[in-house]
Amino acid sequence: MFRNFFNALIVARQATAARQVMDYMSDRQLNDLGYDRSTFVAVQTAILIAELAAKDGATQNSVPVNANLVGAL
Repeated sequence: MFRNFFNALIVARQATAARQVMDYMSDRQLNDLGYDRSTFVAVQTAILIAELAAKDGATQNSVPVNANLVGAL
């Protein structure tokens, strides 16, 4: 639950930062990157959400193994 709340804060801040970055970029610069003003924030947010989901999946699948206990069962 705390992780979901923290991730929501990260996504919200990233969207705000993307809007601020867009204020300093011209339409030509955005076009050179393959974006326009209507899709820039949404694409950046989707990229961040995918990265957070991948990181959460990677951390939840790994389990530490104590070498001293291997084969004890």
